[in-house]
Amino acid sequence: MLTTMTYRMPNFTLEQKLFLLRRIHAVVDTVQDFRKDTNTTVHRNAVWAELAQAFNAAFPSRPPSSIGSLKTLWKRLKLYALEILATHSVDVCGSRQVQREVIALVPNLISCLEEVDGDGSYASVRGSSPGAGN
Repeated sequence: MLTTMTYRMPNFTLEQKLFLLRRIHAVVDTVQDFRKDTNTTVHRNAVWAELAQAFNAAFPSRPPSSIGSLKTLWKRLKLYALEILATHSVDVCGSRQVQREVIALVPNLISCLEEVDGDGSYASVRGSSPGAGN
């Protein structure tokens, strides 16, 4: 039986993260608009396609990134910044610049903490179930 190996994309570099954040800056309202109507969805998808095209053109020596992988990167950057805000923890990854950029782009990250459970604790933001003792 012949098996095929799955190729894993290399981790995004700090330079790539900052590039994506700077590109998202101009379209953050569209990227963060989660309405489900057709016009919004079509526009948001077109913006992500343009972001992916610019991103891949900027890093031709690296394997091309899909729209899905860039969306996942954006989501992870927001979650990481939210975690830092919620726990007031020290940045151990050396990417404080990335955190500042994300927080500047998405100021509702701070209010999101308060809306989730009223006290800003991070446990419920991570998806803990109600009544789990958190």
